[in-house]
Amino acid sequence: MTDRGCSGAGLGLRSPHLREVLRDAPDVPWFEVHICNYLGGGLSRALLHKINDQYPLSFHGVNLSLAGVEPLDAEYLKRLRIAVDEFNPALVSEHACFTTHAGQYFHDLMPVPFTDEAVRHLAGRVREVQDRLGRQILIENLSRYYSYDESHLSEGQFMAAVCEEADCGLLLDLNNAYVNQCNLGEDMTRLISELPLERVGEIHLAGFTEQDGMLIDTHGAPVCDAVWQSYVDFCELRADVPCLIEWDANLPSFEVLLEQREMAQNIQDKAQTAGAERA
Repeated sequence: MTDRGCSGAGLGLRSPHLREVLRDAPDVPWFEVHICNYLGGGLSRALLHKINDQYPLSFHGVNLSLAGVEPLDAEYLKRLRIAVDEFNPALVSEHACFTTHAGQYFHDLMPVPFTDEAVRHLAGRVREVQDRLGRQILIENLSRYYSYDESHLSEGQFMAAVCEEADCGLLLDLNNAYVNQCNLGEDMTRLISELPLERVGEIHLAGFTEQDGMLIDTHGAPVCDAVWQSYVDFCELRADVPCLIEWDANLPSFEVLLEQREMAQNIQDKAQTAGAERA
């Protein structure tokens, strides 16, 4: 098991590529895994251990329903704690959303209204998760397709307040922010200006598809030019944050993922060089 942290541009590790990664040992600094796929006896933990022998890992989850109103799933948290202790991932992240309500599981990430009450509720549940895991986690901003009338905070203000109250980190998904800008008329620049940049522990870059005039966050396409530019702009503020190429649907060849990763790495390297020269 490696005890290194995550740095540079990594890739999401998807099951069709597991054996290829083990066989070829590609030049990738770290991998992120959807850890819920490994907690219930689905994907092979033995293979994941072999990956972890060579690469740092980041755990990304979708099942905690952090913003839900039902009690947190104690059994899921128990299994997650075992996996965290077993693999010692460099980062652990979840979404600022709910996925269950009244016993029903939604196969989507459902947003919450940006209110003071929601800040307190979400922050309290994040603190509970961190206490049970014995470590800090990152929470991720969502792609959203509607806005609540009750919201009186901006997304940036809401995420900043939750991070402060919960003392957690932030996973900034720039593709999600771009999707919201295009679909809802929200301002990415404002969002980033309102976030506590010192708490950003990971960046996600992904692709979308267009449907009926809307952008859908499918993670099934290359990163678009506008999101690349947003990453260039972010790296002018902080070029030290590990960055992930996230591609889940319509998986391309691993070579295509490596090309996307190299583009992200080049942007980060250029920003770090420019920062060193200014210093």
